[in-house]
Amino acid sequence: MTQLTTLGKTIRATDPNKIKLDGNVKNILAYKPLLARIFKEIMTECRNMSYEEIESCIEGEVIIGKNYVDPGITNAGELIGGQSNEDYDNEEGLIKYDIRTYLKIPQHKEAEFIKILIDLEAQNEDKPGYDIPLRGLFYCCRMISSQLGVEFTTDQNDPIKYGNIKKVYSIWICTETAQKRANSIERYEIKKDFILGSNDDNPRYDIINATIINISENHDVSNTDNNTLKLLTTLFDETLDADTKITKLENDYGLPLTKEIEDEVTSMCTYATSMENKGIEKGLKALVNSLKVYIKDFNKLYEAIIQNEDYAHVSKEQVKKYY
Repeated sequence: MTQLTTLGKTIRATDPNKIKLDGNVKNILAYKPLLARIFKEIMTECRNMSYEEIESCIEGEVIIGKNYVDPGITNAGELIGGQSNEDYDNEEGLIKYDIRTYLKIPQHKEAEFIKILIDLEAQNEDKPGYDIPLRGLFYCCRMISSQLGVEFTTDQNDPIKYGNIKKVYSIWICTETAQKRANSIERYEIKKDFILGSNDDNPRYDIINATIINISENHDVSNTDNNTLKLLTTLFDETLDADTKITKLENDYGLPLTKEIEDEVTSMCTYATSMENKGIEKGLKALVNSLKVYIKDFNKLYEAIIQNEDYAHVSKEQVKKYY
């Protein structure tokens, strides 16, 4: 007898129309078998590894929405070799990475491995008002600079210093790409070039990689044979019901979504509903604060609020919290 894996349960529990909501996307993308497939497609270091081997190299917990991008906060609470999981008292205006993890990939010598830091971001807006590669490269730079005192030092007694900097990847999955740019994967990285002359030196400089995965907003994969693009398109296709989606992801792309029943308790929640409710509460607070400047009577203010179709079903108790 089988049961759904964590991702299978998340897909089943999520309203298809809400699968691209921020909270849903993060919880879905944190699933290690899915990460392994994305990493194999994107990372040269994983190209010749099996999905199972890549999965085994994902160290520790995949951290969702807890690490800060902002300077001075990224390092908070970190130790050498650690991942930040520190909360910050005043979160207003601060940026967080969607998903942070790292790989430790064994090398030919038994005691050696390479460590790679990875940020995975979900982007719903096709044209958010800036070029997404710029943001991806900025996140890469922050992941590099935040390694000071964590992965490397500049201490005069440290003979390696900057040599301990770990390579970083910032991978962006754009789920609403216009068809003319859809079904493509873009890579931005450092390249060596000679302005004058040449030499045979081979210094290490390949430490930054920003990659953009463009998923069709129309769910049209007719112009690509790439299984990763097809898998992600199916995963975020809001026109498919949960059972159809689970069947396609398992049968067509080999993504494990069922497993033998184990002695475990899996907590189930509908991520979409919780994220949507948070958005409603935030909007309601702003609306009440705006209206109470002009409407002093609470009952009249409440009547005005429920005229808005987004808040037609809010109770007086909900409104009073912000009055």
